[in-house]
Amino acid sequence: MKYKTTRFYYRSIIFISLLVIATVTLSSGHPISEKGRRSISPEIAVGPDGALNVIWIDKGFTVNRPPPKPHKPGEHSHRSATDLYFSRSEDGAKTWSKPVKINDQPGEIWGFSVSKPVIKVSPNGTIHVFYPANARSEATGLDVVNARYSHSRDNGKSFSPPITINRPVTQDREDLLGQGLTMSNSFGTMGVAPNGTIFTAWQNIVNMKDAIDGAAGMMAISTDDGESFSTERAVIPGSEVCPCCQFTLAFENELVYMGFRKIFADGGRDSVVAKSIDGGETFTIDGRLDLAPWKINGCPLKPTELGVNGVNVYAVAYTAGEDPAGLYVTASKDGGKTFSGKKQVHPEAAYSDAASLTVDDMGNVRIVWHAKINGPRRLFTSVSLDEGQSFSPPMEMTTPDGKSQFPATTVGIDGTVYVTWEHENEEVFITSLPSMINIVSN
Repeated sequence: MKYKTTRFYYRSIIFISLLVIATVTLSSGHPISEKGRRSISPEIAVGPDGALNVIWIDKGFTVNRPPPKPHKPGEHSHRSATDLYFSRSEDGAKTWSKPVKINDQPGEIWGFSVSKPVIKVSPNGTIHVFYPANARSEATGLDVVNARYSHSRDNGKSFSPPITINRPVTQDREDLLGQGLTMSNSFGTMGVAPNGTIFTAWQNIVNMKDAIDGAAGMMAISTDDGESFSTERAVIPGSEVCPCCQFTLAFENELVYMGFRKIFADGGRDSVVAKSIDGGETFTIDGRLDLAPWKINGCPLKPTELGVNGVNVYAVAYTAGEDPAGLYVTASKDGGKTFSGKKQVHPEAAYSDAASLTVDDMGNVRIVWHAKINGPRRLFTSVSLDEGQSFSPPMEMTTPDGKSQFPATTVGIDGTVYVTWEHENEEVFITSLPSMINIVSN
């Protein structure tokens, strides 16, 4: 008995040590975006060659920043005119290429921290970018937001002319959006399946009855590396999709998972996971997260982050249905049908939000998010080595002084987790967290 107790003690010490190592930031981070420019909402993807590819929204020169506009609590604008920049590192984030502007038309990007452009890389190295774009309807002559796509086959030196994926807009819904905006195909996402198929998904509001109704979930697919896309179709028809919570996608072999916030009959706008077993042709919606219903008469503006490893599906989302409000993580052991074992991500925080979730090749789950303790928003991380049953205590990442928020993460080919974020004064930074693959296997 003493031997078993001692063995358990040492195994516990080793486990705790691994968790401490897992939260050590390898550096305090350094900027990617150009100094003097307002750069926000980065996204990151790693290619098959290990190169890191980052995009971010550019709002112009810092010296031209307009004064803040007065607004009511919870109010947000439906107007945005920004640009989209790209940079690439081929040496593990040590050096970065000169930023390249992706869009040809100035102000083409309709981008926010809650409706971000997305970047992914195919197994053959093609870089794919999907974004909401300002446009004008030929049928109505009015301003709209389109779902748009571009790619690069030369490691980001240049990008193809954009393709508009949604059908031409023919209806005016300014009654919903206001501010002269008459239609929106937005709050979308993109994913590249293991076989190279590109999935794009976004929300269409044309059939919404009023501002508190739901949108339809649209999808278009490319099987030729982005040269063309299938005609858009409603894979989540009707008015079930909360219209201002960005979609997310994850893959496990031929299975496609989509995270979104559904409007339920009980008044909850709660996170669910839909699954397709037929290559995105149809989706079933079984997996309502095991969180208390969040009954809110409006849009939470919160995504549902996903990670998949075999039959294990992990989800993390913000909810104010739970007490206290904040980020919660939960897991499914049956391929997304049911979720259980919810855990509050950061109980000590006064506020926690904007999580990014990764799963490495060994099934280690990592969450990075921003939270407030006794000052501005800062980045925190936690990791699970036991399929989501337990997570290490939240640990603040080492970043420069000031506000750090809206992290995005990806796993490198060696298991290193790279974290990019929006830093104080609107700059895009990047840092890395150690590979749990090497630590655990040794």
